[in-house]
Amino acid sequence: MLVESPLKLNEEEVRKFSEKYIMSLEYEYLFNAESLRCSSQKARIKSIEDRIFSEADLLEKYSNPEVLDVGSSRICSVGTISPFPGHKISLRACDALAPAYNVQNKLYGLKPYVEVEFAFVERLTEKYPPDSFDIVRMRNALDHCYDPFIGVFEMLRVVKKGGTVRLIHAENEAEREMHYGMHQWNITSKGSDSMLIWREGFSADLRDILGGAVSIHTEAKTNDKGIKMIHTDIVKLDDIEISVKTGMNILDDTMITFCMMKNCGRFESAYRKVFHRSPFSKSIFRKMIDSSPVRMRKHIPQWIKRPVKTILNRIGH
Repeated sequence: MLVESPLKLNEEEVRKFSEKYIMSLEYEYLFNAESLRCSSQKARIKSIEDRIFSEADLLEKYSNPEVLDVGSSRICSVGTISPFPGHKISLRACDALAPAYNVQNKLYGLKPYVEVEFAFVERLTEKYPPDSFDIVRMRNALDHCYDPFIGVFEMLRVVKKGGTVRLIHAENEAEREMHYGMHQWNITSKGSDSMLIWREGFSADLRDILGGAVSIHTEAKTNDKGIKMIHTDIVKLDDIEISVKTGMNILDDTMITFCMMKNCGRFESAYRKVFHRSPFSKSIFRKMIDSSPVRMRKHIPQWIKRPVKTILNRIGH
């Protein structure tokens, strides 16, 4: 089935959002770095251990699943230990901040049970071949996207036919967080076969977009903190092709990687300690500029001069 995102983003809109998105990535990195620094070494070691497979109910359908956790953060929470005998779970995990997270882990001598790989949900098929996984899972990350519809399409492309994309998100998180930081989209439901994605002035339901190419089942559950969570399982019934891609094509991942790291003193210190060189040396910086899109090169100097304090102020921290 050929699908197209209902969200029409022009280059100017994406450019404006890109700046906030990059600053939010840097804030996300700083938050995680501080949390890690304040943890005891015992807690750090505990955090990297394997754990019980979080989507155990799906083992009834997929006995030895290939699993991808998208937007996993520094340590993937899915786990590979089956609560039932006779299952073998193969797990991969990805996150837009993987390069920084993996350096954080090395700094503290941590080797997680699964290493997080670098990928954006809107560009999953650049990292993983189509029809690679039985289960693709994302928790509290779709609301961070440039284009959450492209993100869902990409997850459906890398899952096998008959496979399940499981999405677990706090209901209307952007409204609850007042659109702070990376929280850009609200997710809710209009029924058991609905997943509505919206923000001011725009809304669209996945059931109307994907039609008979998928089967959607949504259930609202309240977690132990009293937050209403939207649990949506999307089963792929037909091949998915994307007619037009938007958003992420306008901003190259080398620029995002560079921008999220470049002003953080802690990151530079950690990088020097692990790799015995600066990630911001002239040669490395020149290589990043040379590999970035021509249209983006003119924006690089302003990021060099912008201090972390200014970045945090700009995103409301």
